[in-house]
Amino acid sequence: MKENKENTLKIIGQNIKRIRLLKGLTQEQLAEKLDKSINFISIIERGESGISIPTIIDICNALQINSDELFNGLIDKQVVTDDEFITNSLNMFNREDKKIVKGLIEYIINSKK
Repeated sequence: MKENKENTLKIIGQNIKRIRLLKGLTQEQLAEKLDKSINFISIIERGESGISIPTIIDICNALQINSDELFNGLIDKQVVTDDEFITNSLNMFNREDKKIVKGLIEYIINSKK
């Protein structure tokens, strides 16, 4: 029974992480929305701790999903458009990564001329 609980917590944690990344949020941003620490988010995403029902509700609200999506790992990937994905992904990049992305965009624009 303990293995089942641990496996369930890991799956929920993986789903939280996957959905958070699809929404373009960092652990820090999700922690701020929940008024929790980054360490708390990390522990939850690794499935190393149980989650209270009020916290599950808060996580679902912060990620703008319902609990079914969290527990079943279902998310409508069409909800996040290509433009939203690109914009949200930029939030995860450091300055050096952003310069690389800028260079790629400039290359694509120039190759279309």
